[in-house]
Amino acid sequence: MIGFARFAMKSRLHAGALAAGLAALPMLYAVSAALVALVTLRQGTNEGTKLLVYSMVGALVAWQMSGAVLPLLVLPITVILASVMREFQDWRITLISAAALGLVLAFGAQLAYGDRFAAVVGQFQQVLTGGEVENPVWQMLESIKPNAAYLILTAQMFEVILCLVLARYWQAGLYNPGGFRAEFHALRMNGRLLLALVIAAVLMYVVKPAGLLMLLIPLLFAGAALVHGMVAKAKLGGQWLVAFYIGAILFNQFVLPILVLVAIADGYFNFRGTQTNPPDQSND
Repeated sequence: MIGFARFAMKSRLHAGALAAGLAALPMLYAVSAALVALVTLRQGTNEGTKLLVYSMVGALVAWQMSGAVLPLLVLPITVILASVMREFQDWRITLISAAALGLVLAFGAQLAYGDRFAAVVGQFQQVLTGGEVENPVWQMLESIKPNAAYLILTAQMFEVILCLVLARYWQAGLYNPGGFRAEFHALRMNGRLLLALVIAAVLMYVVKPAGLLMLLIPLLFAGAALVHGMVAKAKLGGQWLVAFYIGAILFNQFVLPILVLVAIADGYFNFRGTQTNPPDQSND
């Protein structure tokens, strides 16, 4: 993957062709988003926006050919967050910015397209339950209708952050070997940012529970960083991380809440005993 990034960064032509081509393929648009983020991180928002134009052309082709609309959403959001990351060099601010932006977009989408989301969910209800209103699946999907935009945008924001993580990994691999590892291991929500995030999460739980998922994203990434940091500190093998992610996928209802609570506790007690912010990666 580092070789791919190195080839893309040789020239704007290389990067533009790859960004447009990958964005046109529904299953690979995330790689295009990561590439655009890499250029933004390395060369600035102006260059990143220029490359975004190429990738959006590919995304429009995908939309016309397959009806895929997700690239049109993921690509520009990734550039915005990459710009935030370049400006502040701080994962905490970037993740909280992602959550705030996601909530604004979800609120607007639910307000503007709530009826369309409800219609799509209704189609799933018919297919999965045959129209049986008493079916538990029907009732579960019915409860999703008023919150569909929040669930969709949460999933997409999570994907955007993963694209940014890949871009940051490429940046470190090309220009600052080992930098991403140190940076991610040091990620920790603490101080006023943690307090503000917890207060916002409590308020969101009262006002709009569906939006709570968006606010938990920064804590989930902080929890994952804690696991990576502790595994590295204890000099355990990579198989422990593999087991962790398999467990998080298979038993997410148990693992993810624990991860959030551990991330909050780490914000106060600093289990790793490391610096919160490692040296910046070069952007020159």
